[in-house]
Amino acid sequence: MWENPIYTFEEEVSEKGKIVKKPFYINVTYSVPRREKDPGKALIGVFKKITANLNPKEVNILDVGAGKLRNTLWLLEKGFNVWAVEFPELRDRLKDAKEKWDFAEKNYKNFHKVTFPCDFIKLKQKFDLVLLINEINVMPIPIERFAIVSLCRKKIKNNGMLLWHQWRAKSNHPEMYTEENEFIDGFLMGSGPNHTFYVEHDRDQSHEILYSVGFEFDKDMNLHKVPSNSCYSYIFRPNHMNLIEDALNLKEMCNTKHDPKKPITNTNCLDVLDLYTEQLKYISTGRDQAHNFHLLSARIFYEIFREQLGEPEIENEINESRGRIDFCCRNKNKDGIFKNLKDTWDIKCPNIYVECKNYENDLTNTEYSQLSDRLIPDRSMLGFLICRDKKNKAKVLKHCQDRKKGNKYIIVLDDKDLVQLSKYKLNDEDDDRINEFIHNKIKEIVD
Repeated sequence: MWENPIYTFEEEVSEKGKIVKKPFYINVTYSVPRREKDPGKALIGVFKKITANLNPKEVNILDVGAGKLRNTLWLLEKGFNVWAVEFPELRDRLKDAKEKWDFAEKNYKNFHKVTFPCDFIKLKQKFDLVLLINEINVMPIPIERFAIVSLCRKKIKNNGMLLWHQWRAKSNHPEMYTEENEFIDGFLMGSGPNHTFYVEHDRDQSHEILYSVGFEFDKDMNLHKVPSNSCYSYIFRPNHMNLIEDALNLKEMCNTKHDPKKPITNTNCLDVLDLYTEQLKYISTGRDQAHNFHLLSARIFYEIFREQLGEPEIENEINESRGRIDFCCRNKNKDGIFKNLKDTWDIKCPNIYVECKNYENDLTNTEYSQLSDRLIPDRSMLGFLICRDKKNKAKVLKHCQDRKKGNKYIIVLDDKDLVQLSKYKLNDEDDDRINEFIHNKIKEIVD
């Protein structure tokens, strides 16, 4: 992986009445800004805000995809220690890039050159700040984006920050991004056989990519007031474990060699939900991985119902902090199953309460009672129990029907249900099938 900045693909074209395959290329180093000599007003504002009150000499920064060092040189001049990561081919190809890299090595003792990918992958240093500036959005292979942010997660200090900064090219120039140049989940840019690639992740997509590998959005670091009309910036903190580590199989990816001259045939899109459901296979039942199952289940549940529910509140406190729910989602009361449950069945559910049980055996009366006790009219009369396998489905249904006698509704979902609902979601966001699935669960209980 990443042996070369050039990605080779093939396309079928008509030539003299015959369909032939012709190669075309994406070179990620072509995406490096050509004319900018410094970070620009927006990024300088971001840098000043996130490094305020920090002693530059004590701060180590990892600039991933450093390009021609427009950000690195500005930070070096301020006294920060910077490790700049880039393909060596960029310096070899562009004279002005080589001049700037040579200048940095000669004039700044706080500068460290990191060759991508080998030196970057092997790098053991931990960093206070990791920069991902217009990096992920130029990478054409979706799974490699998850790989790069996973590697960043390994290289950041526990109290460190990751800056995700991305220009909004498609939003500002939609006429340049049409069906004619769509490719994978983004767009081919440039003419002839040599191209660049661009994909624009919205706020939810970028946040979920980073959450999946262990980062959480820092709501207290507000960068919205930093002047910019064409880009956005977010700060993330390493607050939990990598949720897709096994599904991603990063070690094998890094060790897999690919001939750059050989066309890449797997150009399928990849959603974070694909990796979440794949990760379920690697979580064993029992106490040791209960927390992992808890976090993963919360993200799968949220991704399935994202349009209808708010962000999961993990270990939500109730009863004046005397009790806890594994996670809770606020009902947005938008079109969908949860609004329908109120309108059709008169099931009050301003909040959706969920308990996760990573047990090998079937759930017992204790687990149903635990969730049932948390359901009251002022909070919600609907809850979900997420488990690994409903071995005795008749017994599960009987438990749910018993709670219905008190006008409390409990829906039990296992791994198979989560996978099926995820497939519906990934199938052109087939929310009708999702709504029908949950509707039928309620109907089973009522009947």
